[in-house]
Amino acid sequence: MAVDAVMAQLVKLEAHRERPDVVMVALPVNLIERVWRSERASDDVADNETVEPKEGKGPLPNFRGLLKARAMDLSFPIQIVWEDVINPSAKIPRKIKENSDRQTQDRADLAWNLMTTLYYKGSGKVPWRRMPEEGEFTACYIGISFFKDAETDQIWTSAAQMFDERGRGLILRGGPAQSEARGRHPYLTVEEARQLTESALAAYRSIHRTMPARVIVMKTSRFREDEAEGVGKALDEAGVELRDLVWIHESYSVKVLRDGDFPVLRVTFVELDGNGLLYTNGSIPYYGTYPGLYVPNPLLLCPHPQSESTIERIAREVFSLTKVNWNSTQMNQRLPIPIRAARKVGDVLKYLPPGQNVSSDYRKYI
Repeated sequence: MAVDAVMAQLVKLEAHRERPDVVMVALPVNLIERVWRSERASDDVADNETVEPKEGKGPLPNFRGLLKARAMDLSFPIQIVWEDVINPSAKIPRKIKENSDRQTQDRADLAWNLMTTLYYKGSGKVPWRRMPEEGEFTACYIGISFFKDAETDQIWTSAAQMFDERGRGLILRGGPAQSEARGRHPYLTVEEARQLTESALAAYRSIHRTMPARVIVMKTSRFREDEAEGVGKALDEAGVELRDLVWIHESYSVKVLRDGDFPVLRVTFVELDGNGLLYTNGSIPYYGTYPGLYVPNPLLLCPHPQSESTIERIAREVFSLTKVNWNSTQMNQRLPIPIRAARKVGDVLKYLPPGQNVSSDYRKYI
């Protein structure tokens, strides 16, 4: 009902002769209390999670994901904000803040973050991008994740999220994924991986009128040999010579300790027998502190044997991609944008009915 009420107003704006470039949807506190569901508690499928069958009616829909899916066919993107962003006197209940991992920001930070995302969504121009290193080949970064359809419980490949060397993000919805017993550990077959990679390359070619010299595929689950074979076939057929397939392990148990009052420095890197331990969060000397609430956890970067770059180069790229987030100016994002965005895309695509248009515009998903 809440989504229907908001969509009724958005449709009126769509029909107006002077359509807006972007629309802010400001949710009042009483609506937030009734419909907002934490992304952490939503029924999403992470790459390594077990998907258990539900009993009864199943989970309630996620308001944000459902609204974004319903608004996808509109000519403008939307930005959802809470009432306290617009009205400083509004009080958000503590239990909602805790459930949604919402942290209080000062008015300057709120304004800076809001203006940044409105600039991107309203103009389509990226506020910043990853700066290629000198002599670096043109590259296409692909993040692969999985999501479960809200109606059928079928697990799908979460649209491969591409970010090219100019910083632009494109959305590609993949086909259905396979899984082990009881939905454990989704994965792709050889043909599914090949088709997904081919679609990503075709989208890249349509924008750049050429193929990338190098493709980097990232997943947060180990690459099966079938997946690596499918990706390799697509790249070979397209004539892409340089490639890297990287498993980004989020929950590796090994940590680095630092002598002193603060945790290990951000961008600390340790090579471990061909793999790499990378801290994308940590203490920042410029600020003289660690801007976090908990001890930072590192990422373990595990290149597949097909990978051609050194682990040091891969680590530098992964770290640089953590800084690409046009919905926030926070500089210490933990995951690189291809992985983080692919998951956000799945939060929306799970609510799209069969046959509905899937927009390739990243602005429609954040």
